Order: sequence, then structure tokens, then C-alpha cells
Amino acid sequence: MMTFLRQLFADLRALPPALWVLTGGQFINRFGSFVYPFFALYLTRAGFSLGQVSVVLAAIAAGQMGAPLASGYLADAIGRRNTIVASLVGGAVTILALYWAHTLPALMVAGWLHGFTANMFGPASHALLSDVVPEDKRVTAHAMFRLALNAGYAAGPAVAGFLFTHSPVLIFVGDAATTLIFAGLALAFLPHGLRTITGRVTSPTVTWRSWCEAAVDAWRNRPFAQLVFGKMLMSIAFVQVFNVLALHATAQGLSPVVYGVVMGFNGVLIMLVELPLAQWIKRFEPRRVLVVGFLLVGAGCASFGWAETTAGFLFGMGFFTVGEMISLPIAAGYGAQLAPPAYRGRYFGLLGLIWGVSALTGSTGVWAFGQVGAAWWWWSGGFGLLAGVVMMLRLRDMRPAPVVVPAVG
Repeated sequence: MMTFLRQLFADLRALPPALWVLTGGQFINRFGSFVYPFFALYLTRAGFSLGQVSVVLAAIAAGQMGAPLASGYLADAIGRRNTIVASLVGGAVTILALYWAHTLPALMVAGWLHGFTANMFGPASHALLSDVVPEDKRVTAHAMFRLALNAGYAAGPAVAGFLFTHSPVLIFVGDAATTLIFAGLALAFLPHGLRTITGRVTSPTVTWRSWCEAAVDAWRNRPFAQLVFGKMLMSIAFVQVFNVLALHATAQGLSPVVYGVVMGFNGVLIMLVELPLAQWIKRFEPRRVLVVGFLLVGAGCASFGWAETTAGFLFGMGFFTVGEMISLPIAAGYGAQLAPPAYRGRYFGLLGLIWGVSALTGSTGVWAFGQVGAAWWWWSGGFGLLAGVVMMLRLRDMRPAPVVVPAVG
């Protein structure tokens, strides 16, 4: 045990300064992510039907679908840092727009803009992390990144529940303010990272050609394609926790504050367990680890279908969180391992696209929950179980072997 801990601390000390800027900023930003856990509840209390809420969430998800493609390209073209700052500033402005939008069309427009701008952050940040962290420490780095993210999230929802009960505007203003603080830190202290696209990067021709090259390479890279498909299925189940759980929990009698505690429990577990767990499981084959992680996410979602008390929701969240802790850091490290440096930003853009697709698909979960109630959680869990089955397959990289030119001399 002491040897294990010494190795963990040695790996942490070896991580570069950029990682600590990202983790510190992400802690501040995620602590202030007050809106999304309460957004569906906010809209229903404002008088919108479940069908209309589903439409607004679908608009946000539609924006999320385009964001990773833009982010992946911009990260390779203008640098990771510039893309990160643009995403954070845009996310702060558009979260305020969501509060001031009072009609369904206005909410749809503001939601699309927020989904697009806020979700450009992910691919660029993961590409930068992979640029500056050696391969053997990437799983630990991704776990550390998520630790800071979830340490903020452990307290954030409980604070958001308190603010929401006093005045809904406070969750929107607080969310925007913390996002802008992170933007300032990123602009001041983050490096640009790799820039691998040459030529006039604003040209549609250059954009199209660079994305076609990366997409063909990713398709032939069958282990990466498998990761994309398996993670997408898992993500459809995953997003239901953030789209539907507030409605289900409050329908079962939990107050907004107690629901915030249940969501915060997810962050507390991750904060306490994920980093040493990631350090231990990185010794195993990533694909097999992902099988277990995806299956547990599915099992956790399905268990919410039986939850009726606070204890039941905490039990389901525990199952879900263990699957999350196993799968997400490994998936990020595995994706970085499979991504060639020349296409790294765009590969992470494809991985980020998963969340947009799953969010768009998962946005129908609000409507489906209104139709079938708690049984929707069993359907959601099925997506996670199917994701685990997909990752059981062993696929071979179909890209042509690089040409080796003999040395002259």
C-alpha cells in the first residue's frame, strides 16, 4: 500500500503546470455549474410542459452536436488555449441568455447557442492535457482533472438547491460568474498546445479537407471507432441522470435540497475514490476495464427505476458513480493513446460528439419519463449494458502501416 501511494504521489508531482491550471479552473467552474441540475425543474415551475422542456433540452443537445467538431478543428488550427477561452466566455454569456428567454422559441435559440459554445471546452482541454502529459501518466492526469471537476460538483448542487429555493436568477448569475473566472485563468496561464493544421485555417476548403482526413483515419482505426460507439451507448444512459433524475426524485417526494445532496454524493465519491482507483486500474487492458465500467453505469441507471426513498436514490447513485469512475478516466486515456498527434484535436472532437448525440437522443428521456414513469430507467440501463457488450469485441486497426524510409549513410 505504501509503495502504491508513493507512486501515486510521484506521478502527481510530475504532472505539468498546465494540468493544475486546468484542474483549478475546472473546480471553480464546476462548483458554479448551478443551472443544469435544476434546469428541467426550473422550466416546469415556469409553466412549461414536459414536452416543451424536452424540446429545449433537444435544442441544447443540437448545439452540443456541432460544438465538438468546431472545437476539434479549432484546437488543431488556432491552439487549445484560444479555443478553451472562447468556449468559456461564450458559455457564460449564453447561460444568462437562458434566464432572460421567456418563450419557447427564445429558449430554443439560447439553448442551442449555449450547447454550442459551452461544449467546445471538452475536446480542446483533453487535447491540451494529452499534449503536455506523458502517455504513462495520462490516466492519472484525467482522473485528477475529473477529481477537481467533481470536488466542485460535490458542493455545487447543494448550494444550487439553496440558491434555487430563494431565487432562480441566482443560479444563472453564479454559473456565469464562475465560468468567467475560469476564462481569465485560462487566458493568463495556459499554453497554446499543438497546432497541426496549416494553410488558411478559416478557409472552408481547408476545414473540410482536414476533417475528411481525420475522419477516414478514425474510421480505419477500428479500436477507436469501437470506443466511440460503445461510449455513445453508455452516454445515452449517462445523460438521463442529469436530464430526468430531478423530475423523478421530486416526484418521489425528495425536496430540491435533498436532490442536490444526492447529486453531490456522486461528486463526493469521485473526490474520495477515483484518483487511487484510476491509479490501480490503469495497469489493466483499457478495453476490458471499459466493459466493467459501462455495465455498472447501466446497472446504476436501471436501479433508479426501483428507488422510492433517499436511501434508494443514494444506492443507485453509488452504483452509477462506480461505473463512471471506472470508465471515464480510462476512456479518456485510451482515446489519447489511440489518437495520432496530427489529428489529436479532431479525434477528441469525435469523442466529444458522442455527448452531443447522446444528449440529443437522451433529451427525449424527459418526454419518455412523462409517458412511462420510472420504467424509463430500465430502458436507460439497457443502453449501458449494450455498451459493455460492444466493448467485449476485439477489433484490429485497419490503417495502413506507416512507410519507413531507410536511413542514408
